[in-house]
Amino acid sequence: MKEGRERALGRQELDAARAALSRARGRQRLDLILDSPNPQAVVRALPADELYLAIRDIGLGDAAVLVQLASAEQFKVFVDLDAWSGDALDPRKALPWLRAARAGSHLDPRAAARWARKLATLDREVLYLVLRSTVRLHDLEQDPDPEIQSDRFMRSPEGKFIVEFLVDGTEYLAVRGLLDDLYAEDPFLAARLLSAVRWDLPSELQEEALRWRAGRLSDLGHPTLEEALSWFARPPKAPAHHHAEPPARPPGFFLATLERGSVLDRAFAALAPEDKDAVEAQIVAAANAIVVADAVDPADLDAVRAAFESARGYLDLGLDGLSGGDDARAAEALATTPVKRVFQEGFVRVLELAWRARDLRKRAGEEARFGAPIDEALAALAGKRPRYFPGVEAPEAEWGTIAAAAHTPRHFRTPDDLARTAAALDRAEQRLGKRSS
Repeated sequence: MKEGRERALGRQELDAARAALSRARGRQRLDLILDSPNPQAVVRALPADELYLAIRDIGLGDAAVLVQLASAEQFKVFVDLDAWSGDALDPRKALPWLRAARAGSHLDPRAAARWARKLATLDREVLYLVLRSTVRLHDLEQDPDPEIQSDRFMRSPEGKFIVEFLVDGTEYLAVRGLLDDLYAEDPFLAARLLSAVRWDLPSELQEEALRWRAGRLSDLGHPTLEEALSWFARPPKAPAHHHAEPPARPPGFFLATLERGSVLDRAFAALAPEDKDAVEAQIVAAANAIVVADAVDPADLDAVRAAFESARGYLDLGLDGLSGGDDARAAEALATTPVKRVFQEGFVRVLELAWRARDLRKRAGEEARFGAPIDEALAALAGKRPRYFPGVEAPEAEWGTIAAAAHTPRHFRTPDDLARTAAALDRAEQRLGKRSS
């Protein structure tokens, strides 16, 4: 790895790095970063959540060096995204990240300094929750001769506790190293942390950790559940011609990996350079709304990618509806209309099909059957958030067969999805009319 001066990248350098990363896949991204003149500057110029996805794509074992080069703030986001299940921290999921960040710190002063900054800024509540689930504390003032059940234990340097480790293997090494470093950095604060683990209840600290996490993710454009669901609503009656304040995130590379020449891509390409970063941040916010609303695990890269593709799809539908399919008008709409409203304009086109499907099912009655893939398409539209059923793409000769029913519903993505679904509803209307006549 080439080492360079620790300076921020210029805009041209950043754009070149982003373009290269968008074309690369997996380990190629790692090689691109490490072969650059200033790997640390490249890493720290990227949005933390996109860097997290790249690390997951490469594999944490191979990409540990990127964790080490990341800033302390980026590192906290890695833990935010990977170590939480709903509203609860899973300490065992945090340990691999702590181990990766610490690796090599005892051999290289620069690595040691990077790890020290990460450890010093990591939420104390997260450290508390990790220790609480991985150690058992024996207070020597209460019991000078405690019964130790494990052969993995240590006496705290101030002599107040025997720390018995409840984990083994690499997890034990991670927790033992964490405690050693905490005491080496600030013995008083380390002792206070162990006292909290011994006596404090976790509920308040868990809530505080969750608030810190929510704030950081909000800054990157990750909404709360309530905010995420608000994207799936009818657009307000009064038109809006100004963009909402974009999330405070640097430009990334993940969206560029999904470009396919759609109306959104063409409209985005036509934006003025000074507008692109703000619009890109709002497009990422749209994708994150789907991630949150659908409870997508950030560690599931395929599901995250599908969420981004779905967000782009609703924006394509919205721009197509606002522009009548004209590229120039689509570019103007993207430049002047808040991205959230464009998303809602796309989603309301899906809602119109859903309302029609629900009416059809009501008129047909519960026992009515139209055959595959119409029944499946109607069921997919009837959900709380209507879905597209890909079985309607099957050749007409296959309709009514098992093959036409063997598909998984997904979000609508293209005007063709709308057209094919509308045609299936037309077919259901015709069959229903024949039955009633």
